[in-house]
Amino acid sequence: ATANVLVRGSTFSVLNVKESPPLNPLRTHDEKIVADLDELALELWEFVMGDRDHRDALIQLEATVYDAASRASPLMSRWREKDSEHSLVQQAGFLGSSALGNLQLDDDRIQLLNSVNGLDIASIEAWLQAPFSLSSVVCKRLAIASTDSQIPDSPHSSSELLGRDVRASVTSLVASKLASSRQLAICRLLLVYGLGGETASPIHHLALRSVIYSSALSWAVHQPAPDDPSLTVLDKNLSNLAHGHIGITAAQSLADAFIASSFNGNPIVSLTRIISPASYGRVMLRLLAPFAEFPLHSSLYGVEETRSINENTKEITAECLLAEGAAIGKYDSSGAEKTWNVASELLMDTSTLDFMDSGHFRDIFHGLKDEREQWWTFQYEPHHEDILMRVVCLILSSARSDGQIIETRDEISRLCAMQTIKALFIPTAMVASDYGVPMDGTFVDWLLNNVSIHDQVSLQSLYTFVKTMMRISNLIHRLTTLESSLNLVTKESAVWTHSCSVTLNASLDVIANISSCLPPEMSREMPELPTLWSMAFQTSMKGYLWDDALQACISNPLEERKKENLKRFILGMIDAEAMGKLIAMSLTVVGEEIFPSTDPDVMDDDTDSFEPNNNTRESRCIDLFEMASNIIQEAAFENSTLDRFGDNRPNYWGCLYALYASRGNWKEAARAMHMCATVTSSIVKIPSSDRPELLSKEASEKLIRDITLSTQTCAHALSLVEDPACRYLISGSQASSTPSSIFQRDANDSGAIQVLTEDHVQWLPPPATALQR
Repeated sequence: ATANVLVRGSTFSVLNVKESPPLNPLRTHDEKIVADLDELALELWEFVMGDRDHRDALIQLEATVYDAASRASPLMSRWREKDSEHSLVQQAGFLGSSALGNLQLDDDRIQLLNSVNGLDIASIEAWLQAPFSLSSVVCKRLAIASTDSQIPDSPHSSSELLGRDVRASVTSLVASKLASSRQLAICRLLLVYGLGGETASPIHHLALRSVIYSSALSWAVHQPAPDDPSLTVLDKNLSNLAHGHIGITAAQSLADAFIASSFNGNPIVSLTRIISPASYGRVMLRLLAPFAEFPLHSSLYGVEETRSINENTKEITAECLLAEGAAIGKYDSSGAEKTWNVASELLMDTSTLDFMDSGHFRDIFHGLKDEREQWWTFQYEPHHEDILMRVVCLILSSARSDGQIIETRDEISRLCAMQTIKALFIPTAMVASDYGVPMDGTFVDWLLNNVSIHDQVSLQSLYTFVKTMMRISNLIHRLTTLESSLNLVTKESAVWTHSCSVTLNASLDVIANISSCLPPEMSREMPELPTLWSMAFQTSMKGYLWDDALQACISNPLEERKKENLKRFILGMIDAEAMGKLIAMSLTVVGEEIFPSTDPDVMDDDTDSFEPNNNTRESRCIDLFEMASNIIQEAAFENSTLDRFGDNRPNYWGCLYALYASRGNWKEAARAMHMCATVTSSIVKIPSSDRPELLSKEASEKLIRDITLSTQTCAHALSLVEDPACRYLISGSQASSTPSSIFQRDANDSGAIQVLTEDHVQWLPPPATALQR
């Protein structure tokens, strides 16, 4: 039986092609057509090579193709620059139409060209992607043949292991076969573009994909191996075969098997048999770029299978792009920014959600929720995960006529890892178990009856609900991939802020898509939503995107998390020396009105969960300015102790002064400076028994400067209070909000309340004597 070579690390095995079905076989009639088309394409090539002007244009075209393949420029849309005379589309269109126009075409040839319109997309894709020709004439002229190799299954003795001479022969044969396949792809490209028509049609895209992929493969096998530059990528993988029994004695068989594996339809299966994305990311990117730009068509494997292949291809391509973007960001910030943009587009493709019918989602959600108030807090045990996996698989298989599960195990696992799915389906499965419902098709029928609250919910609607949640879980997974790639970029990199901005926009897109494709009462209560808002907030903070960080902070539906993130936001801006931006921001009162408790989607203010509220209309608001001032003051107290003195910490008292001064609240600004002087002075009032050592001269001088400056600033701010009658401060333990643990007063300090006027404050002497050594 036909088999393919599988190379992973140091292991080698032979896989039957059933593990990855090849492209749809051509019908007998179509085989004759594509064979004749290949002969016409070869004739077109020979004409081009025989004419000087056309030959020069072909040389330029081949250079553009090779350059595009080696730079992964399919993803940079180089050939879509149709206005440029140097674009690949323009070059192929000009050369193909000019050459075909100069050929003498008889009626049979014209009829052959017209027959292209009668081929379905599967036949066209199988024809253009095949590395060989069904025409014996073409195969003989280009020295290529079918790559179906009969590989013996029985292992051979150690004497028949792949040796150096065999490996050299295989390397030479593979390079020769790839060169011939690339030449055939260019012949087909000229023929397709010579036919004219819209260059954005599927046949034009497939021809471009084929020629770029074959060129990238020719480039890839000659690249140095990352761990051993003395060997090429092809040499390295072939040398791994010497570590095991391979069952191949002829170099020709191994070369044919390598070519067959490289052009086996599914790019992920094909290429991972040759190289590893983790070790050869740079090479893998070039090989996957054509398939990421021009995906497979659904007629090859079926709609869902093709979707899964294309999404996996995009995901791996994006990961390779992100790694390359991090590498080139040190010297090419513009190129790195492009890679991040393209990677985000590949990962966050939400087009599959646009066609989901959510008509019965509300009934399904409420049926699974079963009037549980805090449905998302369901506690499950480890064995429940197996039950959930069986439930999901039952729904996915029952909706198909063949009973097959076409989704990958990774997709199902990601779906079952969602807290929303666990909280909705596990309790329902447990109830079904209590009623003795068997875990087979009967369970699905029982489930449909339970969720049919108003109208009868069909199996297709339930299947669509699960598929939508699966695609949401895939989006979240890819967003996590994008976010984790920030670790590859240093904060000093020129693309750091741009990378964070791209990741933030991806987070917001995922949130928007969840909100748009699910019922509002479901999306608002999903526990994944607060996590996504927190991710958006963290990414904004990393990239110093302060306005976006504030918006993500106040958009989080969980009040406790919102307040926690707001504290991180304020202190993070101060730590980043962005106090000026904080002052310039619109720190206003934000919140919303809450309607009576007839709406079940209400959150109680004092909890971190959604609770019914029996009060009348109320307002759940946050005064951002007040919270900011309280947060800064708390941080100032925490960092104004002896053990933290001298640390390189922000001047929180000065920040608090600036915050109040920006609003013209000079009395509070003066109070901040007075507290700064008071708290700083308290450091030297610590009893000698608790003071390990006397302060150094530098520390003493710093304390004197801080207290003196704080006192003078306090007096100045107090003088700016508009009403002279209000130019005073109240000092004392009973009037101060300072924690008592901060201050250690003198024995004669009664802690009585003192009224400090403008003159008193101005002439308060700093405790210089206490600081003398």
